[in-house]
Amino acid sequence: MPEIKPHTLENTSGNNSATLLNSVNIIDLLQHAPVFSAVLSGPGMIVSFASDSMLAACVVNEDIVGKPLLEVLPGLENHSLLDALYKVYNAGQVKQGNEEKIPVLKNGKPAEAYFNYVFQPVLHKEGQISGVSVMATDITEQVMARIRMEERKETDVSSRKKAEQELNANKRLYEAVTNTTPDLVYVFSKDYKFIYANKALLTMWGRTEQEAIGCGLLELGYEPWHAEMHEREIDHVVATGQSIRGEVAFPHAVHGKRMYDYIFTPVLNEKGEVEVVAGTTRDITEIKAAELVLEKLVQERTKELHRSNEALLKFAHVASHDLKEPVRKVKTFISRLEKDPETVLSEKGTTYLGKVYSAVDRMYKMIEGVLTYSTVANTEETYTQIDLCEIVNAIESDLEVLIEQKAATIECHFNADCKFQGAPGLIYQLFYNLINNSLKFARTEVLPLITITAGPVTVNGIPHLGIEMNDNGIGFSQAHADKIFQTFTRLNSRDQYEGTGLGLALCKEIVERHHGSITAAGIEGNGARFNIMLPL
Repeated sequence: MPEIKPHTLENTSGNNSATLLNSVNIIDLLQHAPVFSAVLSGPGMIVSFASDSMLAACVVNEDIVGKPLLEVLPGLENHSLLDALYKVYNAGQVKQGNEEKIPVLKNGKPAEAYFNYVFQPVLHKEGQISGVSVMATDITEQVMARIRMEERKETDVSSRKKAEQELNANKRLYEAVTNTTPDLVYVFSKDYKFIYANKALLTMWGRTEQEAIGCGLLELGYEPWHAEMHEREIDHVVATGQSIRGEVAFPHAVHGKRMYDYIFTPVLNEKGEVEVVAGTTRDITEIKAAELVLEKLVQERTKELHRSNEALLKFAHVASHDLKEPVRKVKTFISRLEKDPETVLSEKGTTYLGKVYSAVDRMYKMIEGVLTYSTVANTEETYTQIDLCEIVNAIESDLEVLIEQKAATIECHFNADCKFQGAPGLIYQLFYNLINNSLKFARTEVLPLITITAGPVTVNGIPHLGIEMNDNGIGFSQAHADKIFQTFTRLNSRDQYEGTGLGLALCKEIVERHHGSITAAGIEGNGARFNIMLPL
């Protein structure tokens, strides 16, 4: 730094006009310069000269020349700058300072500004100190910019440290979770390398973290087909952004061959792109073993139940068949007894004999019903193409006498060719029972009307033949809509309507044998409706 010498004031009265002109130009230049400049005279630090910038920083609005420094800048009282000025004045030494904070006015308002300054003693030509010259540069903007930068730097450092602390805390938490679970947790890079593996997976491999991380599937003991399969799955996850799941066997370093259920999931970056592929794998060896045991048990129980049902149906068939003969004989001998001229019964005896005959007749019909039910359940008929129109026509022919007695009408409305695959004998039995049921439960005050409509429908995407049968009979309460399909179920007295309670149960059995469905709806005293769905 160049040496700064004290100013010397000389009497210019003997100088020429050029010297005076130069002096005036220098003062004018200092007056309007964008720096703080002033000359302070005597021990009272009286302002002898002040630049415009200096004037703007003072609390006194008018001309400050001739006023003490503390009057125009009261903020300097007890300030170290005041001591520095007096040291320069008393000792004659030059004083320099940098980034000194000084209270001033800015835009007419009190503020603190930073200055670089130089204080120099002003000497008479005799060498005596008469005052101090002040030259200061406002560097507030530079200092504040540096402070802001340092604060920002400190904030950035603090934020970075905080982020690192949070990251480390999350890492510790993640590792605590993944390393305590028995599941295998891992992360693949897009080039099929393991970039993370938890303790359970390292144990399965029989490797340390240093040995495993950064390795590919083949390097860790996966067979070529196994490695290629997982690489294709990783490519699929990266390409589609969708998870993929599977099951595979793999030899455990401790427990031997095990069965695993795994899922690969995409991990996306802030742009929504797949960055890595995360995976979890669960040992399902015991679950698979339990499933096999359960499946075997279910198969055995199913076979046992099937054998039991077959035995029960055979017993019902044999028992019904064997019971028919003695019941038939009872009916025969009752009939002979009624016709025997030598047998004389009282009026009451004749009534009792009639009741016995009715009871035996009901028994006979019930035995026939059980026999029919067991036969249908045990029958394996060949499926052929069935024409619903032909079936209904055949039933009308077989029930011709009953239809004429009831003066009943059967109307068919078939929307299309109503042909489907089924067991002809069973389908005949189905509609025979339904039509016969409608005739049996007809109301006495109206002529029976049975309407059958049919046409193709779709159920769960599968084509069916939809059949609806309506009658105007006695109907039933909707509360019994499911109950009527149960075996031996009767909703009406035997004295009013004969029957075994097996007809509709047999209908349900036949429909279900054809993988279809049957439902009923009714209004008591106002007819019944049956809806049948049979796959085409």
